[in-house]
Amino acid sequence: MAESYKAKICGTTNLEDVTLAAAEGADYFGAVIETDFSPRSLSIADAKVLFTQPPIPGVALVFRMDEKRVETLIRELHPFAIQFLDLADIPFLKYLDRTYPELELWQSVHLPPEGPGEEKEADFHRFRKTVADYTGAGADALIFDTVAVMQGKTKFGGTGQTSDWNLVKKLMDSVKSTVPLWLAGGIRPENVGEALDVLDPYGIDLCSGVEAVPGKKDPAKVKALMSVIKEKSRSRRNK
Repeated sequence: MAESYKAKICGTTNLEDVTLAAAEGADYFGAVIETDFSPRSLSIADAKVLFTQPPIPGVALVFRMDEKRVETLIRELHPFAIQFLDLADIPFLKYLDRTYPELELWQSVHLPPEGPGEEKEADFHRFRKTVADYTGAGADALIFDTVAVMQGKTKFGGTGQTSDWNLVKKLMDSVKSTVPLWLAGGIRPENVGEALDVLDPYGIDLCSGVEAVPGKKDPAKVKALMSVIKEKSRSRRNK
């Protein structure tokens, strides 16, 4: 029997929203740590309350964080997983895999936003090589997200924009069943059902699509999202 779709509610900044995500059936929460471009970023000290005996496993998201600081984060927060928003240094990824065997290592792969124009074959081959490199280096999961320039700043995730799902589908098909493949980028209650039908990912990872304002979740949106995911999961299991 097929498994249920997983869900990670990301960009969490407060304990109330961790509790909300857990109550509605999410599998993980995510917190962005010391990342300048994100309005949802927390210091390690401020994030500690979220990672202390949480009701669901927590994922710490980092971007170009110094390697020693990453290890400080691991020791202080004890996250279920570290998610690299930038492409992690492969020797460092292998080092973490050896040194912290209980820690999962998740790698974001940022694709261009959906837009006019045909997909370039070169883009697919470049991204497929990235996928192969990181699965080979010990990444436990890949998250296909969107990179976009917003207000003059390049944002890796949290953009609210969908990527080219045709490109995502080709990448997923090229590595199917190797590691869990998550879909992020512009997912919200209104399009999550279509995303699951079209791409059939391991799970859905989203942030702005269930917010009232940046950093604060909207309970009605979280409930609506999880309702669709649960219904699609039932249909998947019954196939």
